[in-house]
Amino acid sequence: MDPRWHSGKVRFGHDSCRSPRFQLNGGVTPAADNPDSGYRLAPALGLRLVGRSLVSLGVVVVVVTLFGLLFDISWMFAGAVTLIGLVLVAAWAWWLLQRAVAVRLSDQGYDVRLLGGVGTTTASWREVGEVVAASPGGTPCLVIRLTDGRGTRLPMTALAGDPDAFALDVRRRVRDAHSTSHGAPDQTPDDAPDP
Repeated sequence: MDPRWHSGKVRFGHDSCRSPRFQLNGGVTPAADNPDSGYRLAPALGLRLVGRSLVSLGVVVVVVTLFGLLFDISWMFAGAVTLIGLVLVAAWAWWLLQRAVAVRLSDQGYDVRLLGGVGTTTASWREVGEVVAASPGGTPCLVIRLTDGRGTRLPMTALAGDPDAFALDVRRRVRDAHSTSHGAPDQTPDDAPDP
């Protein structure tokens, strides 16, 4: 008899009072079929939006300063507006670059935020007729055409991450929404109409 085998049995076998520290065949929690996906803004676009916010803040500070000079208000009012504005722009920049989701994909459909001029911003996958790649003006885009003639044009340069992974995620969700497993069952050969 091999003493190593015996010590293993005593330690982990039925003769042992101690239970093992881990279990090879533990319970498995089933994963969701298609968890929601969120795609953030590209950093370059986020920085451009922060820059616009800083320009807007500069205009507000100039207007407040002129207002203070005209009505003989203390310079502290303009300083307070500037300080509050900088804090708000900093918070906006942090949220935009770290937390903001530009496109959210779920089992039901898609939702586009923070991107202007894309067309339809929300639709269900059942409404999607086709998904194609296009390059209007040399900018690579993913075009989602809906069955009612509307559409969404998503510039790939506006999204952080891999454009191919995003396109595959969209196409997979459209395919799953239109597959027969989620819709009506297939016709059996007996029920099929004669040609």
